[in-house]
This record gives sequence, structure tokens and C-alpha cells, in this order.
Amino acid sequence: LTGEITTMSKGSDSLTKQVFVAYAYNLYDTRDYRKVFAALEKSFGIKFIFADEKITNMHILQKIISYIRGSDFALFDISAWNPNVTLELGIALAMSEDWYICFNPDKTDVKEVPSDIRGLDRIQYTSFSELEDKLSVLLDQWYPRSTRTTVDDYFAKATTDVHDLLSAKPGLRVNEIADILGMNIRMAQVVVGQLMSDGKLTVEGKTRGARYSVA
Repeated sequence: LTGEITTMSKGSDSLTKQVFVAYAYNLYDTRDYRKVFAALEKSFGIKFIFADEKITNMHILQKIISYIRGSDFALFDISAWNPNVTLELGIALAMSEDWYICFNPDKTDVKEVPSDIRGLDRIQYTSFSELEDKLSVLLDQWYPRSTRTTVDDYFAKATTDVHDLLSAKPGLRVNEIADILGMNIRMAQVVVGQLMSDGKLTVEGKTRGARYSVA
């Protein structure tokens, strides 16, 4: 994730656990792209809303406005710089709603993106697995926590918390880490995976029985 991103301008008691998603439908196979969101729905108990129609009249536009207003926040995947996604992002900007930009740099020449959008903070990814991991961090921050910080800082703190926990209590499973820290298990998996990639953890066993310790 890049840049400064703040969240939770809405009170936590008003959360609907619904997120609006806009992306270019001709960019990816819909089944592949939406698998990311289906997995996150199961992990976090939330609902992603997609606007499947092309914006061709006021009726569809009003429906999209209602989706954005009825969601806790919106995700705008500007990869390929689709006109519909651009319009939907503009609506969210005008409504002062909470929103985040997603962006695959392999799919778009950044020079094609207007300069006032090019500099905005974004969730950058180059694979569906990377997108899922980064959205997991964002979702863990929103549900149920209400901390106000950047997503990068939030992930860094979670990484430190897991490392410190395993230093004090080696040999914990992922579900035990999540329970002790009050963390969503998907988020715990992302953090443990990052620590493993960084060579900071060792593991004994496989799959659900795997136990982790500080290297």
C-alpha cells in the first residue's frame, strides 16, 4: 500500500458492513476478479456491492448514488482508467464520502490518468492475491476497529504486535494469534505470511496445525 490513507470518519455504530466497488468490467475475467471479494466477504462478514450496469441514464446513476451513500466506504479500481469508474469516483468526491483508489500499474500507463488523480493515495497491486492481502488490512481496520491512522501504519503495528506476541509466547497457531490480539483471522494470516516472507518467523507443522515462533 502506498501513501497516507485515513479511515473511519463515520461512527462505528453506524457501520452497515457494506462496501461499494467500481472497476472496469472489460479489464479482468469477472469470475477471477470477484473471487477476491467473495473470499473477503466470508472472512469479514461484509457485503460488496457492484454496479453491473453501464451508466446510460439518470435511473442507473441514482441507483449508484444510493449504493455509495448506503455503504461504509467505496473502492474505485481505476486500472485501465475506465470512464464509468471515473464518473463514479467523481460522484463520491462530490458527496464527500469515504473512498479508496485501487490501481494495477501493469494495466494502465500512469500518464493516461489526469494529474489531479495521479497523485492521490491508492492501494496498488499487481496480482489478485496481493489485492486480497491489502484489502484484508483495510477491512481489518474498519471492522470492528475504529482507529484513525494510515493503512501502512496500521499494518506495521499489527506486524509488530504479532512479532512481539510470538517472542513472548512461541508456538502459537494463527487462530490463537488472532484470538489473543483480537484480530480477524484473515488479517492474522496476512501478517504471519509477511513475517514469514521477511524471514522473521519459523514454522512447525502444516496447514491449520502450523505453529509459529520468532526466528
